[in-house]
Amino acid sequence: MDVNKAVRFVMDDKQWISKLLIGAVMSVLGFLILPALILQGYLVKIIRHVMNGNWDSLPEWDNWGDLLKDGFFVTVAQVVYTLPFILLIIIGGAATGGIANLMGSDDLAAIMATGGGLLLLCLVVLFAVALLFLTPAILIQYAIKDDLSACFRFGEVFDIIRNHMSDILVAFVVTLVAAFVISILIGILSLIPCLGWIAAFLIGLAVGPYISFVSGHLYGQIAAKVLGNKVGGSMPDMNL
Repeated sequence: MDVNKAVRFVMDDKQWISKLLIGAVMSVLGFLILPALILQGYLVKIIRHVMNGNWDSLPEWDNWGDLLKDGFFVTVAQVVYTLPFILLIIIGGAATGGIANLMGSDDLAAIMATGGGLLLLCLVVLFAVALLFLTPAILIQYAIKDDLSACFRFGEVFDIIRNHMSDILVAFVVTLVAAFVISILIGILSLIPCLGWIAAFLIGLAVGPYISFVSGHLYGQIAAKVLGNKVGGSMPDMNL
């Protein structure tokens, strides 16, 4: 995987400021739901863009209906995949609370509650690890197939995870490090009055979309591997 290209490709685009600005607006307005879905759809578009061999630029912000559709479909798929984990956490939390209430404050209750709390923590960790691998796999599967039902071909989705686990981990680490470095930069700039505060504020607005775009490039590289594409190669028919 070309990590260097993924990190700098946003700024390689001649219109990167306007495209990143649109992403920042979508992120800020994400509480309205539709902008968040559109931003998710744009992430899918980046994956396809890179998968198709376009490594040096961001795709255009156009075909808004398609962006909304793609964002909605992948969000639905992600929610369906996470429901079992959410239910387990809810059940574990309810059981832990119920035990504590029934047993009162004696030592046995404390032991039971502690055990339940550890179980709940394990479920939360399992949930986080599952999301770490499932989210990229779902996005890649949908970007390749362009079909919501394909996201529930569990064998294909888990094949992506199994065959490209190291690449997914690399993508996660790269975005984590990038976010950490940018947060340090924002912290330094926030110490400088006026101009530093303004710069920190603007970078803070752009950091979310930027990290999303970087992850989209890395996922696109993984998608190209799934399809057997070489760097700069063309993308086969997505409706496989």
